[in-house]
Amino acid sequence: MNQFGSLMGEQKQLMEQRERFYEQILSSVSSGVIVLDENHVVVQTNPAAARLLGIPILSTLRQLERFGTEVPYLLRTLKAGERCNLQYTTGKGDVQLSVRATEMQLGGKNVRILTLNDIRNELDAKELDSWIKLTRVLTHEIMNSIAPISSLSETFLKRKDVVNGPLYDGIRAIHETSTGLISFVDSYRKFSALQKPSPEPFYLMDLLKQIQGLSLVPETVALTLQIEPVELMLYADPNLIRQVLINILKNAVQSIGGNKGRIHIRAYSAADEHVFIYISNDGPVIPEEEAEQIFVPFFTTRINGSGIGLSLSRQIMKLSGGSISLLRAGTNGWNTTFVLEFE
Repeated sequence: MNQFGSLMGEQKQLMEQRERFYEQILSSVSSGVIVLDENHVVVQTNPAAARLLGIPILSTLRQLERFGTEVPYLLRTLKAGERCNLQYTTGKGDVQLSVRATEMQLGGKNVRILTLNDIRNELDAKELDSWIKLTRVLTHEIMNSIAPISSLSETFLKRKDVVNGPLYDGIRAIHETSTGLISFVDSYRKFSALQKPSPEPFYLMDLLKQIQGLSLVPETVALTLQIEPVELMLYADPNLIRQVLINILKNAVQSIGGNKGRIHIRAYSAADEHVFIYISNDGPVIPEEEAEQIFVPFFTTRINGSGIGLSLSRQIMKLSGGSISLLRAGTNGWNTTFVLEFE
């Protein structure tokens, strides 16, 4: 009996170790996992599922009704072997998930295992890579064609028989146009040849104070900071993150224009240690058709805009292991809000 009791104790200990091992694996995967019993009761989840769904802890599918009744309905009715896509909006932006269902027996009862994956970030990453490749090809071909024109026209402008001749104004126009085009194309090289980040820990408040010292925001616009806690730190490349914040602040100032306005920056660390930075302003609402293309390279609504500021910011956030998104107008009471997430 003693030997049997010792053997049972060893088996129990081994099962507990295996259970902790499997729980650790479940907690470390990036895919969300939700286990439902026959009555659609949540049996088990992992932290990734709660993070993807934008809630602290998932204990019942009714919690998802805040995103609309369609979300929990799809999860309840999804059959084994089927897939579906979930699209909804949270306080952190638009979410697009791919959900797949499988079925197995657990303790003599059938359970469904739902796996959730964020396909929005994957689609954004592939789209961004395509734009980068296209930009590299275009800038290379344009530079090869324009550089000789600029060089030759500059040479002709220095010739004595041209300086006082009737062709001088025409050649000068060709030279100035080609030089301007080279400068224009060169600005797009920054989009396709971004430096590799050199991450280091830094205080976010210190970085924001540095940006404040640049006097980007006029006196007619009130800039307020809400950093929780004040000693909040980021682990990223401060030079690149500074550029992202400057790009968004410049856009906010240009949107407000000469009117009085407000810009509010709020940052905090979530329970999963992700850091969120919200940059909001009360300028005119961005039209929905423009909001859908705002991160597309070269897209701009301004006459003198290059259209690479926000697309460059998105690339920087991707290289930094984070993301940038535009929230729907009216979120948190602001007309325009960009949110940066650092994992």
